Amino acid sequence: MTIDPAKSIPAFYAGQSIFLTGPTGFLGKVFIEKVLRSCPDVREIFLLMRPKKGLSINERLEKILNLQLFDKLREKQPSNFKKLIPISGDVSEKGLGLSAVDKQILVERVTIVIHAAASVRFNDTLKYAIFVNTRATRDICILAQGMKNLKALVYVSTAFTHVNNLFTEEKAYPPIADWQKMIDVAESLDEHTLKVFTAKCLDYAPNTYIFSKNLAESIIQEYSSFLPCAIVRPPIVTSSIKEPVPGWIDNTYGPIGLYIGGGKGVIRVGCCNKYVHENVIPVDIVVKVMLVVSWKRGLTRYDY
Repeated sequence: MTIDPAKSIPAFYAGQSIFLTGPTGFLGKVFIEKVLRSCPDVREIFLLMRPKKGLSINERLEKILNLQLFDKLREKQPSNFKKLIPISGDVSEKGLGLSAVDKQILVERVTIVIHAAASVRFNDTLKYAIFVNTRATRDICILAQGMKNLKALVYVSTAFTHVNNLFTEEKAYPPIADWQKMIDVAESLDEHTLKVFTAKCLDYAPNTYIFSKNLAESIIQEYSSFLPCAIVRPPIVTSSIKEPVPGWIDNTYGPIGLYIGGGKGVIRVGCCNKYVHENVIPVDIVVKVMLVVSWKRGLTRYDY
């Protein structure tokens, strides 16, 4: 294993073509802004998007780029927005919903894959959670196998994927089920039968989100035998601490609603354990970790 630590992250990203899933999500938006601002010589960023609420993928991208999040970039480096290329697709569909033409473009040009798309709802049906969080990860790996110049494939998991362990170390863990069989089950069984099956699956995980993300990690681990893979496991992601502006967020997921309620004076008291530490992390820190991990993985060579 070798790595060239002298090559900076902006220098590494110069000329790279990135394929990002989940660009319309909280983490994805901040990742786009950070790359365009801090790695200005990146060649292009392909964004996997789907039409939604009557808006085309180009209209959705335009709406995203008008957010306050991009004010600094819009003021200083507006030309970098031209490097964003929306690609029509859907992680809930088999093969990511990509057309043959778009697949060919990605295979020929992409050098770095960031798989950040996920359904983070705890009450998703088992079928939907496996389609979005598990099967899509497999399909990303299959697509990446054909990429001629791939340097890194970074999968954004969660720190809670292995909640049955008292501590989670930076290593791969055995899966709680066979991911191939679970994809087959989700594709073949009807919703009623799957409801019965779900109860059995949740003997091993607290919800379908954790279950499906656990399976996704095992896919990455398996494909890492012949792909330059890496896994990032952030805890609960909250508002930015510094970049591009302090406190930016676009949702009320997790503890954010409580923070807002406390800040507004609506929530004044709560029952909690004073000895328990909250597992949260600012979104801009997570994005920096993603960049560092892809940089290190891209510059590291292994003998497979």
